[in-house]
Amino acid sequence: MRLNIKPKVDEKGLNKHQLSKLIQLGYTATCNLYEGKTERIYFDTLENICKVLECSPNDILISDDPKMKKLLAYNKSDTTF
Repeated sequence: MRLNIKPKVDEKGLNKHQLSKLIQLGYTATCNLYEGKTERIYFDTLENICKVLECSPNDILISDDPKMKKLLAYNKSDTTF
């Protein structure tokens, strides 16, 4: 499983420097997140990203595992609260 925040960041019209300041994370770490080159993330960082990008974790998490892809796709289509 990995993060795919680039489309959401670009959609918001933010650059990596702006994102870094908004999520309160160092520039290098933010670049790694933006480029999908990170293997782990703290929950508070994930929460900050979701707040800034106005999305849920399901909107930015992707997986190559077929079972996880199915679960993530199912949860994205479930809009009941």
